[in-house]
Amino acid sequence: MTEHREQISIRAATPLDGPAILEMLADLASFEGADHHPRLDVTSLERDVFGSAPRLHIALAEQASESGFMQSAGFVSWFENYSSWEGRAGVHIGDLWVCPKFRGHGIASALLRHLLSSHEGERIDVFVVRDNTGARAFYRHLGFREKMEWCLYRIGANV
Repeated sequence: MTEHREQISIRAATPLDGPAILEMLADLASFEGADHHPRLDVTSLERDVFGSAPRLHIALAEQASESGFMQSAGFVSWFENYSSWEGRAGVHIGDLWVCPKFRGHGIASALLRHLLSSHEGERIDVFVVRDNTGARAFYRHLGFREKMEWCLYRIGANV
């Protein structure tokens, strides 16, 4: 297992990663039973992730195959927010996904460590589907705390 972990690398996504990101996002949506939901496309990626004023950040985990070719193994996406209550910036995790064949090797933890290291001391929020007990346990294990006193409200398209 140690050897397997040594072959994992995490880096900022580039425009060349667009197709792999969109494929993993579709897999995530399928896993969540929301195949119809992802509307992110190549144009949105170019504008909102790789453009001059990024609104979304993505780190990609890769693993070397036996032939040495790097395969996309997962990703974490996040965007910056601001708490006027706390008077400081923070981060909201949009998605965290590890492809099923790469699970169980610490990739999700490594992706979050990557995010935490670049946002040390900042508040980091994530929404988790209530029924996803595995994800809820994972975040608790890493020190995240459920905020029971908050309710999510939404207005706009696709409410």
